[in-house]
Amino acid sequence: MALASQDGPAIETRGLTRVFQSRKGFLFRERTRTEALKGVDLTVERGAIFGLLGPNGAGKTTFTKILSTLLLPTDGTALVLGHDVTKETEWLRPRMGLVLGGERGLYNRISGRDNLRYFADLYGVPLAERERRIREVLERVDLLDAADRRVEEYSRGMKQKLHLARGILHRPEILFLDEPTIGLDPKSARETRKLIRSLVSDGVTIFLTTHYMFEAEELCPKLAILSKGRIVARDTVDNLRALIGGDRTIEVEDYGFEDRELAVLRGLPGVSKIVTEEFGPMLRLTLRIRTGETTVDGVRRSLPGHPELAVRERRTSLEDVYLDLVDEEVR
Repeated sequence: MALASQDGPAIETRGLTRVFQSRKGFLFRERTRTEALKGVDLTVERGAIFGLLGPNGAGKTTFTKILSTLLLPTDGTALVLGHDVTKETEWLRPRMGLVLGGERGLYNRISGRDNLRYFADLYGVPLAERERRIREVLERVDLLDAADRRVEEYSRGMKQKLHLARGILHRPEILFLDEPTIGLDPKSARETRKLIRSLVSDGVTIFLTTHYMFEAEELCPKLAILSKGRIVARDTVDNLRALIGGDRTIEVEDYGFEDRELAVLRGLPGVSKIVTEEFGPMLRLTLRIRTGETTVDGVRRSLPGHPELAVRERRTSLEDVYLDLVDEEVR
């Protein structure tokens, strides 16, 4: 589909900052200043899916809008496909696709096919190949049978498929997906993820923002975590597991633990971190384990005064990585 054969990264930002200023209060005399992005440095290679994770308000959508030329940065530089997003928008826009989560951006009173005709004209798809290309993308997203129905009759999942069809209609080299499965039922979300994976084989670079950890872990070979306007980590999922203290996690639950017992657990071989959480009357201890020396049985033996103790082991998840790193940033 895309011709992403140029050298260099797909995305490169240096010191990217975005400040929003507004007025509030009596007669709007009070000025507020919000730093959505605080000097973001990020490099994304071509030809893969790169994930950007972060809580609501972290700056994900602001970052995506700057990269896709919809918003100007306050400071810093951003290059997409080697071109400056503030100075070379006319070159970049025909080579970009943008899909925002939700139902906005479509015309509900006309058919899906007519929506795509309208956007094909906007994107400059040659008239001689317009109908053929529309049919191709409708088949790609499994909407050909519904192409001539009004969009207002579409389900939310169908509308998201039409968004994706619009995003790839003009054969972009890079596709920005901002929360592409938000609000979708599990079947529609799975179909959307399958379609996203298939685009990479066409040579499209995909920049994906999401707060669904399992989705990022399934789709993205590399990812970054954005918190409070800053990149707090960037790597593969496996390396991020090592960053927070290990690939193994052991969870321990009971009605309470003494300080001396916590000290014993911290002294076990390979224990890098213990996170405590309350669940009603229960207390859960989450142990990050770097080595294989400490086992479930070893943890149980270290807490002999707990006949109702629950101990289980699991692999450290991307959600664990995310929560640990974001919590550290907040502190």
